Amino acid sequence: MVRNCKNCNELIYAGKTHCASCGCKWIENRITMRQVGHDFADMYIGLDTKFVRTFLDLFRRPEAVILGYMNGRRVNYMDAVRYILLSLFVTGIYMFIMKNSGAMDEYLANTLEQYSGTAYNTLNKEQLERQLRVVNKVMDYQSLIVFLTIPILALAGRITFWGKRYFNYTEQLVFYMYTYSQIIILTTPISLILLWVSPELFTYWSYVTYPAMFLYNAYCYKRCFKLDLSSTILKSLVGFITILILLVLSVILSVLLGFIGALIADKLGYDVKGFFETNFG
Repeated sequence: MVRNCKNCNELIYAGKTHCASCGCKWIENRITMRQVGHDFADMYIGLDTKFVRTFLDLFRRPEAVILGYMNGRRVNYMDAVRYILLSLFVTGIYMFIMKNSGAMDEYLANTLEQYSGTAYNTLNKEQLERQLRVVNKVMDYQSLIVFLTIPILALAGRITFWGKRYFNYTEQLVFYMYTYSQIIILTTPISLILLWVSPELFTYWSYVTYPAMFLYNAYCYKRCFKLDLSSTILKSLVGFITILILLVLSVILSVLLGFIGALIADKLGYDVKGFFETNFG
């Protein structure tokens, strides 16, 4: 019996279980919980799932995952969009646990106590508490920050690796969707464990994650572009400087837009001062 694919409407010939055009499986019966569980397990649970293969191969051979996706080989690995969404989900769980378990409040209290006995004691307690409240508020938007960081990193990558033989901007976005998500998925469980075990270790760990992400990106670029060691080091230095410049420009632009927005809101009659006092002390 000849059927039309429910996904792309192409013909599925008799005896075939999948569409030759899009690969969608033909399903006759209504969906069941067993099928939903099977699809979930096939994607995330087990040692031979798309998630596990993607996670492991992004360490062992990242070029197979990243270049494979760019070249259309998307059967064996999770696609870049799903991987970044998974990392945002992990980030959301991380923030939920830290907020609702009281771990974040305890960590900020310990930080405040430590700083009060160091060179930071030139700041009074009220100023330190205000700074920590700002940090706490920023963490409420951690997922959004992750999502907005990727375009900046992709732009830095495009500037660093300029030329037709390297990735264009869209391909740089794909690259960082994978690598940035990989670091988040790897470091988040470790961060939660360290936060419970020792807030001091958690602080040191937070300093390690950014250099680790930078080195991992350099490793992935080396594998994708087949760079030698000297080229990798040179490009890494150029990339580091480029990221710093873009971050400074981003901060300046954000402050400028925030200032303009505050002026407009004040002209429209909104209590801007009260808003900042309520949210940032």
